Amino acid sequence: MQAELPTVSVQRRLPFRPDTEFVNYAYKIINRYVFDNALHQPEINLGQLRRAWGRCRWMNLPQTSGSWCRIDLSDKWFSESWMLNTLAHEMAHQYQWDVYRWDYFRECHRAMNTDSEGHGPSFFMWRERFEYYGLSLRRSHSQRRWFRYQELSRS
Repeated sequence: MQAELPTVSVQRRLPFRPDTEFVNYAYKIINRYVFDNALHQPEINLGQLRRAWGRCRWMNLPQTSGSWCRIDLSDKWFSESWMLNTLAHEMAHQYQWDVYRWDYFRECHRAMNTDSEGHGPSFFMWRERFEYYGLSLRRSHSQRRWFRYQELSRS
């Protein structure tokens, strides 16, 4: 995560286009170090998304991997670091729905609403861990803010 960023003009051409093999490898590394291998890798789709860089989608039934969600990521990025931060962000949502919701049920004696708790305390409990590994856990990373600051960690 400490790689130097390309110039803004290079980034605007969306030069980083990950393939499935890279995304799967990145998922495994983030899962190992940030989430202590607590997650089962869901289906991860690369493609064009409207108004989002990534999305963790709740599925009503567990998938063959054991996960209750699917991750969709854009197939075009300004930089590798932005893609890795977005994947880690979506994995934090996956943790909420695949792991945390069972703890929530045991403690609160009711099911966690899959439409809420998106960017609440159960999401941001990973902030220190993300920072330790050079990742930024924020609600979103807008394109305008990215080009203005060239840093994911800045508000």
